Amino acid sequence: MSDVLRPQVKWIEGRCYRVNDPAVESSTFHEHDLYENDMAYNDMIDEGDEDDFEVIQVDNSRYTTKFHVSKHYLGSIIGKKGATRMRIERDTKTDIKIPRQGHDGDVVILGPTAQSVQAARRRINMIVVSSRMKQRYTHFISIPMNHTDVQKRFEEFKERVLRECPSRGLDSSVFIAPTKLHLTIGVMCLMDNEERLFVSKLLTEAKEKVIMPILQGHLPLKIRLQGLSYMNDDPSQIDVLYGLVQEEGGPQGLVQQVADSLVQYFYKAGFMTDTEYGRENVKLHVTLINSKYRTRSESASLESSESTSKNTRQQRESFDGRDVLQKFADYDFGTVELTAIHLSQRHTMGPDGYYQPTCVVPCH
Repeated sequence: MSDVLRPQVKWIEGRCYRVNDPAVESSTFHEHDLYENDMAYNDMIDEGDEDDFEVIQVDNSRYTTKFHVSKHYLGSIIGKKGATRMRIERDTKTDIKIPRQGHDGDVVILGPTAQSVQAARRRINMIVVSSRMKQRYTHFISIPMNHTDVQKRFEEFKERVLRECPSRGLDSSVFIAPTKLHLTIGVMCLMDNEERLFVSKLLTEAKEKVIMPILQGHLPLKIRLQGLSYMNDDPSQIDVLYGLVQEEGGPQGLVQQVADSLVQYFYKAGFMTDTEYGRENVKLHVTLINSKYRTRSESASLESSESTSKNTRQQRESFDGRDVLQKFADYDFGTVELTAIHLSQRHTMGPDGYYQPTCVVPCH
């Protein structure tokens, strides 16, 4: 039974919504839940909140709003044989115009009142958020941790691990490239240039509203990368080994506050999940070793022809990290000054070897 005092909620473009159906277990809601099963998600908790979009009065009997939606989500708004769009139009007494396939343009909503137009747009926003959360992420908010001295110490760490810890699954290919060392804040999926521009604007706004108020009086802030931890429960079956961070010469918890506040800022805008795996705070981590980086040719000998014939998708191979954790538990990789926060593009490198930035916000 759900706790009636702490109902499940969703933030969409700065507004908070209660999920009314107590049978819903997942925090991700889906288009078919919204419209095929008659589950209501538009019960607002904060009635006083203003919508962060413009509704224009066309004449005495019509109001309108228009907004960009990536073409990747238009099918979800239309629904099978147009059922979803017709349902929203019927419930909100609006007319929704969607760009035809192959054509650019905004989604346009026309209605008899500003409230009806707002209601239709909220429903569309909820569908877009639901669809977005199903996609693989393309970008992430990061703090570069690739200072020259840190890279040097990381290379020394890698060399010593490979020499002193000849454990199962450990080879050079599972270590991250030193130039890519970073602190991950949160991930998101941005499907086109309009979304990238919008999120870049959000990050710029977040500097004044979120980042600088927390860091005020504590700059320049140095972050020390020291110590090791891992993602799963069994140190003999590790997929991700990461470094721990802490403030150097400043109040403890500042970086955590910045990370948590940024994730909440983007969550309320509909671009991030609030937390992962039930955690209340962002898990601050600098990935050092990741089994998904493994070069398949180096582990091919470990795969039998029998398993290959059964499954063409090769399974991820973990590594035994017990010796590494024991010998390098407090390894000091050095410090990095927090100078900027990046909106980084996944799988794309810039000329310096770090992730290609879509937006960089200086921290000063």
